[in-house]
Amino acid sequence: MMERFLFFTVVVTVATCLGCTASNNNTEGVKYFGQARYDLAVLSFQAAQKADPNGPDAYYNIAATYHQFGRTTLQTGNAASAQQYFDLADQNYRLCLARNPNDTDAYRGLAVLYMERQDSEAAFKLLQDWVEANPNSAEPKIELARLHQEFASIALAKGDTQTAKNCQETAINLLLHAQQSDPANARVYRALGFLREQTGDLMQAMNNYRQSLQVNPNQPDLADRVAQLEKTPGIGATAFF
Repeated sequence: MMERFLFFTVVVTVATCLGCTASNNNTEGVKYFGQARYDLAVLSFQAAQKADPNGPDAYYNIAATYHQFGRTTLQTGNAASAQQYFDLADQNYRLCLARNPNDTDAYRGLAVLYMERQDSEAAFKLLQDWVEANPNSAEPKIELARLHQEFASIALAKGDTQTAKNCQETAINLLLHAQQSDPANARVYRALGFLREQTGDLMQAMNNYRQSLQVNPNQPDLADRVAQLEKTPGIGATAFF
């Protein structure tokens, strides 16, 4: 199984794979990626792909690298080349999903790519279709909630408070449904806590963060956030339900 690391804020990752050769190539690709040598990273991940052609991870890593390559190229003003890299990212995210139809990272990366290409309709449709294809799974609902929250942040930055509020409410409802699907999912409670903190409901945020830590204590950053909130007057004594 490949390990995947985050490479941008709105969440996407890169990995390691089964088999000695694939793993070595993948490790090399991760090193090049960290050095922003994306052309060499792609070559290494393609070598890993040849060693494990049926695994989703190499396709994901290639997609994530092309995605970041497109971002950096766009910053130089070369829009045409950036779009070519984005097209390659799109293609490889989909090749990853063809091998693992429920690959959370690939769905997230593809949704982010659509948002960055100013196609929010495609991003929402992608994740809504995933939710409908897996009605009993929590992960698609979590990712769709994340997208609504990100859209809320965009709306808020534009001064559209009503749209932001509507998106946040939709995100919370999606997470509550995700909780029903998987009541032992730490990500659900963490996401609920984040959303409720964003909307100013600090007591409920604290409760949700504690629930997340109860399910998965290995979240040091979240434990630090809880410690900060405990210093807020009226929050530290909040009951944990």
